[in-house]
Amino acid sequence: MVVGLAGCASSSASPTSAAAPAVSSASSSPSAPFYSPPSPLPAAAPGTLIRSVRVTGVPGVPGGATVWRILYHSTTVYGADVAESGYVIAPAGPAPAGGFPVIAWAHGTSGFDAPCGPSLFTDTGGGPYLLPSLDRYLRAGYVVAAADYQGLGVRNGVHPYLLGVSEGRSVLDATRAATHLTGLRTGPDVIVYGHSQGGHAALFAAELAPTYAPDLHVVGVVAAAPATGMSTLIAVAATPIGAQFLPYSVPTAWSWTQTYDDLPVSTLFTPAGAAFASEQVTRDCGNQLADAATARHLGPLQLFTAGAGTDPVVMAHARANDPGDVRTGVPMLVVQGTADDTVPPALTDTYVATKACPIGDTVQYLHVTGATHETVVFRAAPTIVSWMHARLTGGPAPTTCGRPGDVATLTP
Repeated sequence: MVVGLAGCASSSASPTSAAAPAVSSASSSPSAPFYSPPSPLPAAAPGTLIRSVRVTGVPGVPGGATVWRILYHSTTVYGADVAESGYVIAPAGPAPAGGFPVIAWAHGTSGFDAPCGPSLFTDTGGGPYLLPSLDRYLRAGYVVAAADYQGLGVRNGVHPYLLGVSEGRSVLDATRAATHLTGLRTGPDVIVYGHSQGGHAALFAAELAPTYAPDLHVVGVVAAAPATGMSTLIAVAATPIGAQFLPYSVPTAWSWTQTYDDLPVSTLFTPAGAAFASEQVTRDCGNQLADAATARHLGPLQLFTAGAGTDPVVMAHARANDPGDVRTGVPMLVVQGTADDTVPPALTDTYVATKACPIGDTVQYLHVTGATHETVVFRAAPTIVSWMHARLTGGPAPTTCGRPGDVATLTP
């Protein structure tokens, strides 16, 4: 994804899950019956499993691991019950005595419409979009519970992109749903982990967990190259400097106008910009917005209203989507590649030094030498696994807050 700016024990599944086929092949589409929730949707608590199906033949999943697609209840930003989709992957072999610990995985940008949900396991050019270094985390004994996010997988309007409450609730509710899968025994401990857009989602999930999902025992959060600084992104959207951020500012602003009741399209977009965004944001699961805008000679001044970056309602929503305004009560690991030109290190430096450390979070912040936006999740994986293990075993949580720059260097 990205924002570039200097961006329990198992219990039985719900009755409807019995109607789902026992096994399904990997490739699917949002028009498949699995992704069509009951209508009307019966009321149920967030995280309640609607249905599940085992999936075989997913490229990149180690042999012996078990994969499920899940459909579950979550909650919109306005508190409405909504069906969302995701997937769960369990390691080969029996669960330990206390059950498998869970990684609540939050993925980076995959698109903005139903066909872009990672649980569809469609080919993205390099295979399905799974947790990077998946085999390492499965060997370490973790179950992976992955949310698609609202509007991805299940058709439910434009995905609320970089909208923290929506993403965070999706991540937490997918984890709750995983604990209800028949044949899977999970333990109480959860570690939230996300990359890029998913780093934004993970930070919000950890902030929300004590009040939104107190039933989950979240013991730590990992954010790799997290998208932060939404207020900065929106503040420069309608300025010349905003040209380099169009692939992110356009879908962010468009999805917010489709989500927030008090954000009419005209507060952010010109008529030409609104027509462009409505056509392009959900056009496919790639990100061709910049090329399309260039072809039509549309820059930030043509797309966004002149007052978008100063409108008080717009900016109030932007600030609300900046992580770090609520103290996170569990240890944090933040990793950032020094060669990242999608989420530049200065952006994450600012989040840690002006938000997370001053608010009292326990943060270990690591610059991963030479890592790019794409490679940081692979190069930091051994460190992440060790850090997660320490959280499960009660080891002391390290912090870099108070060091020069509030950061240390990791040279894998």
